[in-house]
Amino acid sequence: MKTFSYERRLHWSECDPAGIIFFPHYARWMVEGLNFLFLSIGVDPNGRIDKETVAGIPSVGFSISFHQPPRLHEIVTHEITIEKIGRSSLTVNHRFLREDICLAEAKETRVWAAHSLADAGVKSVPIPDEVRRQLEDGGEQAPPVGSKRLL
Repeated sequence: MKTFSYERRLHWSECDPAGIIFFPHYARWMVEGLNFLFLSIGVDPNGRIDKETVAGIPSVGFSISFHQPPRLHEIVTHEITIEKIGRSSLTVNHRFLREDICLAEAKETRVWAAHSLADAGVKSVPIPDEVRRQLEDGGEQAPPVGSKRLL
């Protein structure tokens, strides 16, 4: 299955007064990283399907375990692995690393969905075959936004 990783620096705005990451930022990083993964395979997970519908991959649940806190200005590697692909859902594992030390790990379930612009309705839809093939393949990753390190 597909694994993707990138590095980011822990910024002052993401820390509490002790210089430790404020825990909700992990959830934001999970969203950011999954978007980077999809963009790296040429898929906009929030792209327009037609003139009245956009795609999306809403989270329907996640759990996270914290092992060690990163500190202000440290470089954290976010590793994302697609664990399982269902008809319209994905199980995704996230690991946040400082070198080889796992700082936190999370598991989430996402649903491939179509969002109606006309009535704000959301419904799950099958994951497109081409997306499924790219996620199952694993393959080479392209760095997000033209650079491996995002500061």
